[in-house]
Order: sequence, then structure tokens, then C-alpha cells
Amino acid sequence: MDSTEKSVSAGHEYEEVLQLIGFGRVQWIVLFASGLLLMMVINETMGMSYITIVSQCDFETTSMDKAIMSAASFIGIFCSSYFWGYLSDSIGRRPVLIYTTLSGNIISIISVFIPNYWIYVVLRFLVGFFIAGASSTTYAYLVEFFTPRHRPIVINYASLFVGISTVYVPVVAWLVMTMDWRVDLTDGFAFRPWRLLTIFYLLPGVFGTLMLLKLPESPKFLISMGRTEDAFAAVNWIALKNSGKQLQDLKVEKLKFEEIPNRENGVCVSKSASTIFKKMWHDTVPLLKKPHLLNFIISCTVMCGLFFSSSGMGLWYPEILNRLGSTSVEDAMTVCDVIDASIDQPQLNKTLSQICNDQISIKSYIDTITYGSALIVGYIVMGFVINRIGRKASITGGLAIASGCAVALIWIEDEVIIVVCFCLYLVLPGLSVSVLSGAVVDLVPTHLRGKAVCICLMLGRTGSVLGSNIIGVLLDSYCTITFGVFSGFVMFCALLTLMLPI
Repeated sequence: MDSTEKSVSAGHEYEEVLQLIGFGRVQWIVLFASGLLLMMVINETMGMSYITIVSQCDFETTSMDKAIMSAASFIGIFCSSYFWGYLSDSIGRRPVLIYTTLSGNIISIISVFIPNYWIYVVLRFLVGFFIAGASSTTYAYLVEFFTPRHRPIVINYASLFVGISTVYVPVVAWLVMTMDWRVDLTDGFAFRPWRLLTIFYLLPGVFGTLMLLKLPESPKFLISMGRTEDAFAAVNWIALKNSGKQLQDLKVEKLKFEEIPNRENGVCVSKSASTIFKKMWHDTVPLLKKPHLLNFIISCTVMCGLFFSSSGMGLWYPEILNRLGSTSVEDAMTVCDVIDASIDQPQLNKTLSQICNDQISIKSYIDTITYGSALIVGYIVMGFVINRIGRKASITGGLAIASGCAVALIWIEDEVIIVVCFCLYLVLPGLSVSVLSGAVVDLVPTHLRGKAVCICLMLGRTGSVLGSNIIGVLLDSYCTITFGVFSGFVMFCALLTLMLPI
């Protein structure tokens, strides 16, 4: 009896209260809302792999133009990820998620009506700039509604939405692009079906944001800020929704929290931009010193390699498969043979008929859906593999296989094997992103974890931009070298992973 009274007077730990409340309705809503936001981020970035193809006649784009268009959103995400992550530690996860997602969606809708290529690219950059808030903050908001026991499972479920998005993007593109109509709004601007893709791709973000409006701020964040009354009200709301009982019914009178000295943040207490950046830099410096520096640099480099292959090449996956499916040559050809043959074909079409071809072959849709399905299955399988062989072996082995597949694509002529190798090359590094993110969390102390993962993912996305633009520059003229570069970088990252104590 005395111990119970002592526990009540001292307050309950937040995780302890979550266990008393149990896994219920609120956790499912938070998981689904978070998954929709992650899905929106993938839709808005990877969806450009289709938009670059179907818009090439309207914008009269070259391969380099397509690479710039594809990379614009990733550059935006790179420029703002750390800022949004840092801001979410200052004003809260929920407001950052809501306002950045809404802003990104509004700009995305505006881009639908833009006829000029460069203005469109600038708007896609701004879309990336804002949706980075969802990209960098969603996981922090998500896991703080779950007990430590459930968090690994929840992260795995959330990652499944990435695979779902990879299926959603080509399915929507397939349905929309079967339509054949145009509405001439002005003399120089015709609204064609491909512009509707953007609307469908941002819908998960709209629904996710609407769900967030009904949810409270993360109680864990409120506790860390010393806002115990707000935190208690949020947890009480969770208890009512899950069990129909209030915290008092569970004999919880207050929540325990630790006093953190100097908790005031530069973002909140200063209007000076220089003060804000100095505070951000001051909080980041420990990652750039021993004993974290070497492991952090290796992790960022490997993460860059993972995005370099999975996203950089992934953005061009529909384009390459579309060329593969559109070839009229009956003899078996390698990927590079098909690409070389496709270079002259558009010139011939332009000379003979002056008609631009922006159609996507049905086979390209099917192959991308297959890739997305493989990604979903891969996330499920990866959970079992990691438990058996560990994170280091999972990442290293996956990247080694991916590197071999990239080399094999130079010589393979069978279409089925080409698709299998392509899928493995994209899926295995993609699966390793979440594995490495989890490893980074364990490599640094608690107060640096959020910043470390955020910076690692931010720098990793430079790999997407680098990979996409390398393909744009080299693919048509130096196809074999392109696949060689991608294979070599992935193998280099596999070797670097061996140096990590994970």
C-alpha cells in the first residue's frame, strides 16, 4: 500500500501509463496517419519518375531536363530537413507535420497549372522543401505514442507504406494515362491527363493531415518541454479513446518528468536568425567530435549510397523499362543495346512526323508494380532476416547482391531476368535504409539521436540527386559506364558497412 502511494505521489512514467492504457484505437490512428504522410512523401518524389515521361512533350524536355525535374523535390528535402526536424523539437511534432504538409500540398496543386518548365521545377523544389517536414518528423511523432516493446513492429508497419506507395504510383499513372483528352485553357497551355497525377499523389497527405487534426501533440514531447498539464490531458484523451476510462480510473494522478536545465530553445526565445543558427550548430557539434565522428561519417556515406541506388536509379526505372518495352526489335538485347537503339528512334520520329511520343508501355507499369510488391514483401522478410544474421550482415549482404545485379544488367539479354536484377538492385538498398536508420539510433546517445538520424537521411538524399543526374548525363552516351559506376559505389558502401559497430 505504501509503495502504491509513493508511486502515485512521485508520478507515473509515460511508458508505464501507456502499458496501463494498452494498445488500442489511438495507436492505430496514429500509425495510419503517419503511414499516409510517409506515403505522400514517396508519391511526391518517386511519382516524378512517371511525370517526367508523360510531360516530356508539353515541356519539350531532354534527358538532362528530366533529371533536373526529378531531382528538384529531393534538393528541396535536403535543404530543409534538418530545420524542420530541429523545429519539431522546439514547437512540437504535430504543428510541423500539419503546416508543412498543407503548404506542400497547396504548392503541389499550383504546379498542376504551370505551363513553363523552369517555373514548374522551382515549384517542385518548394514542394520538397515543405514535405521534408513530414519526411523528417513523422517517425518521431509515431514512436512516441507506443511503448518500447511495440516500436520496432510499428516502424516496420510504417515502412510498409513505402512499398504500398511504390505500387500506388504506377497503378494511378496507369489508370490516369489511359485517358485521352485535353482542355485548351489558353493558346499556349493545354490541360492534359498527366497533370491529374499530382492531385492523386498528394491525396494521402491530405487524408493524413485531416487525421492529425483530431490527434493530440506527442505526450512525450510535452513532458520533455515541462508542459505536464498538457501532457496529462493528452494521455487522458488516449485513455478515453482506447478504453473508455480516465487516468484517475487507472489510479494515475500525474506523470513523472525530469527537469531539464536550460530547456529554452533558440528558435523559441530569439528572433535573431544568427542566434538560431548558432544554437542549431551548437547542438550538432557533438556529432562531429570523437567518439561519434567516424561512425557518423560512415553512416552518412552508406546512407548516401543507399539513396544513390534505390532512389537515384529508381527515378529512372520506369523510363528505362519503358524504352525496353517500346523497342520494336525482335532479337534479344541488353539494356544498353535498347537504350542505344532508342536514341536514334525519337530523332527519326521527329524527322518523319514531328509528333512527340510520351506514351508509357503497359509492361513498364506492370514491372514497376512488381517492384513495389517486391518491396512490400521485402520489408516483411527483412524483419526475420535481421533477427537471424544481424544488421551488419543484412546491409552488407544486400548491397553486395545489388552490386552484382548492376554489373549483370550490362550483359543480360533476357527481359525477365533484367526485371528481376533491376528489382533486386532497387529493393535491397531500399530495405537497408530503415535498417541503417535504426543502427544510427544505437550508435549515438539519446540526446543526439533525432539530430543524427535527421542529418543522416538529409545527406543520404543527396545520393538521390547525384544518382539521378549522373544517369541523366551518362545513360544515353555511356550506358555501360553508368551501370559500372552504380555497381562500384554500392559495393564501396557494402565494404564501409563492415567498419560500423552494429
